[in-house]
Amino acid sequence: FFYHTISYNYNMPRLFLILLAWTSGIVQLLPAATNNATVYALSTHTSSKKVLRVCQSPGCKDDGAMTTFECLSAMAPPCVEVVKGGCVSLCGSGPVVELCNNVEDVTSVKKKRVKGSGTILSLLDECEEEENGPALKPFIRDRLMTGYELSLEAQEAYDAKNYQIAVDIYTDAIENGRKGAMTLQEARSAIIDTATANDTETEQSNSYPEGVRWLVKSFKNSCRSRIALKDVDGARRDAFAATVFSQNLDADAHECLAEVCAASSDALGEMQSLKSAIKQYGRMEQEYSKPLPGSDAPARADAVKKRTHAASRKRELGFRVAKLERELRG
Repeated sequence: FFYHTISYNYNMPRLFLILLAWTSGIVQLLPAATNNATVYALSTHTSSKKVLRVCQSPGCKDDGAMTTFECLSAMAPPCVEVVKGGCVSLCGSGPVVELCNNVEDVTSVKKKRVKGSGTILSLLDECEEEENGPALKPFIRDRLMTGYELSLEAQEAYDAKNYQIAVDIYTDAIENGRKGAMTLQEARSAIIDTATANDTETEQSNSYPEGVRWLVKSFKNSCRSRIALKDVDGARRDAFAATVFSQNLDADAHECLAEVCAASSDALGEMQSLKSAIKQYGRMEQEYSKPLPGSDAPARADAVKKRTHAASRKRELGFRVAKLERELRG
C-alpha cells in the first residue's frame, strides 16, 4: 500500500520508502487499512454499537463541543460510535453528550458538561462492554490520552509560530499516542459485520476514520513547522506519514508534501502532489454537494462551508499546477 501509493506518485526508491515507513512508524497502520472493504467498514454505523451524540448547537460549541467530539472520537472503544448531534435544549450545560443504545435509538441519557480527560474517560468506561473487556490496556490508553492532549498543546505553539517548540511537542504526542490510536483503529475494524461491509446498496464513505484525524493533523503541523525550520528531510517524513495515516484521502496532507517538494526545488514532485490534492478536493466537493435529508441547519451550513473551501482550493491549486507544467516544458 505504502509503496504503490507513494512511490508511484512521487518516484521514490522502494528501499528508501520501506525504511521511511519503518522509521516513521507508518507500518503500524497497514493492517488497519489496506483495502476498500476495510475503509468502508470503518465508516459504517452498526446497530450493536452504543452511540454518543455530541450536541453541535452554537451554545455547546462555545462550551467546547468540538474539542469533546474530537477527543471522544480519538479515545472511543470499538463498541462506541461518536457522532455529531443537534440541540437538546440544555443550553448553558454544555458540552452535552447523549448516550444512546444504538444509532437508531430515539431515547437517550443526556450527560452535561462533558469536557476534560477524566470526564470523557469515565463516560467511555460507562459505554464499554464488560464482557469483552477494555479495548486498550490502561497504560496504553493513558498514553493515548497523553498524546492527544499533547497535540492540543503543540497546536497552541504552532499557532503562535513557535515552531521548534511545536515540533518537540508534536514528536512527543505522536510517540505517546500512535500505538494506542492504531490499536484502537484495528479493533474498530475487526468488529464490523462482514455482511454490512459488503452491502452494495449502502453508499460507501470516502473519508478516513475520525479516530486518527488528530494524528494526521499532528503530522501535517509538524511537517509545516519543520519546513519553517529548514528541516526538509524531517518535513518530508511527516508529510508521507500524513498521507498514509489518512489513507491517501486528506487533500491537505498532499499539499504538505507539495510544500516539501517546493522547499527542496522539486518541481515535478510538487506538481504531482498538487494533482493528488486537487483530486481529493474534487472528491470532497462532490461529497459535500449531496443532499442532507433530515439534517439540521448547522449541519447543512457546515457542508456548504466545506464544499466552498474544497472548490476554492481546487481552483487555486489548478493555477499553480498549470504554471509548473509550463516551467517543466521549458
